[in-house]
Amino acid sequence: MKQVQAPAHAATSPTCLEQVFLIERDTGLLCRILGLYASRGIDVLRADYAYAAQDVMTLKVSAANELADTADALRVLVEKAATWVGVIAAAEQPGAIRQAA
Repeated sequence: MKQVQAPAHAATSPTCLEQVFLIERDTGLLCRILGLYASRGIDVLRADYAYAAQDVMTLKVSAANELADTADALRVLVEKAATWVGVIAAAEQPGAIRQAA
């Protein structure tokens, strides 16, 4: 599984939310999804992706939930990404912060 991790100080955030995407194996689509976070100024704490099948991959993104409107912004982000061609499923869930060892 490929991992992209934010600096250790970012892992001190009290809460985070995790979005899970099941997408066609397409790096352009993966970059567009991650671009949604950047365009909305959402801090990504961690992004993991893995191949679920020959032409399907999963993307899990953990984002800081520090502001009151962050949860709403993330919900809208997931709904928007779910409408894109190549996105098979998109969901959100509470995430656990993993401390850097």
